[in-house]
Amino acid sequence: MQTEAEIKRQLLAEAFKYDMQLAQLKVQSDLNKFQEQEDRKDERTKIQATQQSELIDQRKNNTLPQSFENNNNNFLEDFGDQLNA
Repeated sequence: MQTEAEIKRQLLAEAFKYDMQLAQLKVQSDLNKFQEQEDRKDERTKIQATQQSELIDQRKNNTLPQSFENNNNNFLEDFGDQLNA
């Protein structure tokens, strides 16, 4: 009976250890996901700020309209490359 209780105690301790490791991995995964979302948001904000600056410059200097599609496509390609890496 004592041997059975000792084996059960060891199994519970091992299960607890694995559960703790799993919980730590989940927390780390959630933090990484949040950080990636924030990084993408920061990148979009930078692009938007650059475009706004160019539009302001266009208005001040009465220049021809800007096309931002090429810049966005490059960003999306770079972003896709980062996801695949």
